[in-house]
Amino acid sequence: MSKRTILTTLAFLAFISLGLPNGLLGVSWPSIRADFSLPLDRLGLLVAVTTAGYIWRQVS
Repeated sequence: MSKRTILTTLAFLAFISLGLPNGLLGVSWPSIRADFSLPLDRLGLLVAVTTAGYIWRQVS
């Protein structure tokens, strides 16, 4: 394999791994919400806390 192919594959995997958790949360949220009897607006709180934790980890 050439260096370009390896680099392209690595970039693609990084792109997918960054978006995968948010995509999975969107798909699984309806069942999580039903199981724990949560209102729909709690998803916003969960996303905000997740984002703050990600940023905090990157800064420190």
